[in-house]
Amino acid sequence: MGSVVAMLLPIEKLKQPSPRGIPFEKEIHEFLSTTLNGYTVASGNISGHWKDNTGHDHYGEHRQYQVALPPSSTARETLEIFLGTLAREMGEVCIYMEYAGEAFLIYAADQ
Repeated sequence: MGSVVAMLLPIEKLKQPSPRGIPFEKEIHEFLSTTLNGYTVASGNISGHWKDNTGHDHYGEHRQYQVALPPSSTARETLEIFLGTLAREMGEVCIYMEYAGEAFLIYAADQ
């Protein structure tokens, strides 16, 4: 199937409407189902603390989504573009992503 990608998305924003008036949760479902042929969502909440570059402590509760990216495709780039747009529309600075054993921050895309 391919390498697994995991993303953490803020729970409190998933039910909010996107700029298109559709809950973010539904848009994420449509994108992952259509573009990447499916996904898995962790059943429990994931919470964590992290420090930004100024040392300020942040806390968040997230839902983990996982997808398998097909080898030798542009799927990762397509997913990263989607996540950058999603971050901007949700008002997030970035979205945490793990791929092939490495952690990445996908920053909000410019408008």
